[in-house]
Amino acid sequence: MTFSPEQRRDLTLVAILRGVSYLGDAIALIALYLRLAHGSHASWAIASLSIAASLPLVLLSPISGFIIDHTPVKRLLVFLCLFEGVVCIGIGLWHGTIITILLMALLSCFVAFSFPGYSALVPKIAGEENLTAANSTMQSVQGIAAVAGPGLGGLLVGLLGQSWPLYFDAISFGLGAIGTWFLVTDRRPDPGVERPKKGERDLGSGMRVLFSDGVLRPLVITFVVFLLALVMINVAEVFFITKTLHSSALMYGLVGTSFGVGNIVGAVASAKIKQHDVSLAKASLLGSIVVAVFVGVIGLVEHVGYMFPILVVMGVAVGVVNVTLTTLMTVRTPEAQRGRMFAASSAVFTSAEILGTVFGGLILTVVAPRTVFQIAGTVTTLFVLVFGPFALRATRSAKNIEMESQGA
Repeated sequence: MTFSPEQRRDLTLVAILRGVSYLGDAIALIALYLRLAHGSHASWAIASLSIAASLPLVLLSPISGFIIDHTPVKRLLVFLCLFEGVVCIGIGLWHGTIITILLMALLSCFVAFSFPGYSALVPKIAGEENLTAANSTMQSVQGIAAVAGPGLGGLLVGLLGQSWPLYFDAISFGLGAIGTWFLVTDRRPDPGVERPKKGERDLGSGMRVLFSDGVLRPLVITFVVFLLALVMINVAEVFFITKTLHSSALMYGLVGTSFGVGNIVGAVASAKIKQHDVSLAKASLLGSIVVAVFVGVIGLVEHVGYMFPILVVMGVAVGVVNVTLTTLMTVRTPEAQRGRMFAASSAVFTSAEILGTVFGGLILTVVAPRTVFQIAGTVTTLFVLVFGPFALRATRSAKNIEMESQGA
């Protein structure tokens, strides 16, 4: 992998900007959870906040992806960052439950555009040959923010109150707007491609890329089940640690931190994986099977201490899966459709997270937390073993066709 000075400058700038933004989001979310936890109907309020943060990503994905692919993205991202910052200031100023949830939904509407925008811009900056390294960098900074954010959020709320974390998030968006403006690289529509007329706009091409591609389809299906399992055990984990294993809230927090540290290590290590379809698919499936097996193993432990090494290994595997699958989706998507692909993948994976939360809560009403881990591990392992061979067979077939065409 070789980056030009211009590529290195822009990629470093985007990584810093996105890292600060992820950190601001994590801090703000902790502050909002703490705000709503002290109100009436706290559980319903927090659930509604989570839905408001997620649902627009699903509903707006066809429109957002289309606009990202047909608009100069740098200028659009600058305005989106500014709008997001203004909404965060509003959330900091107005503390009512209803207005907080409504403003979170509005913020998520802007995120539905900015997420695929930055996701499609990173490959343009890095170049096609450096996608694995670029995705490794982006996943690493996101992992660092995920580890540091909750602790900083709690600290800021304790020191400064519940509004300042939102203002910090607003500042992070403002910095994002300024930094994005100074990027050298932009992603613009191909001037040789005529802009579609009204009524002819293909809003579903992102979904077709994910589910018509013989390599991506089985991997995406596997990852959806993978996400369902992870979210289900996230719901059960607090009860498993505090009720089943009779451990403390501190240990619950440290277990989560160990997973986050492993995630960062996995994302960094993924930069060394060869950017070939077969290598990426193998790494993604291997990471998925490791996570699936270890989820089931957690359901067997009798002491919380055993969870630390297990969660570190799981975190490493999740980091590898995130980087390799993102790279593979990018490589196998035409550049002109990547905005729609990232918007579609965000919609699919966010839907899986919503369903996983619902399933986890429902299952916990009828089975013990330990059983949730065992069910999630078993089902995910079966899905990887069933769909994994389809992905590997498709990648090898695609490689053979490519070699034959080059030979011809």
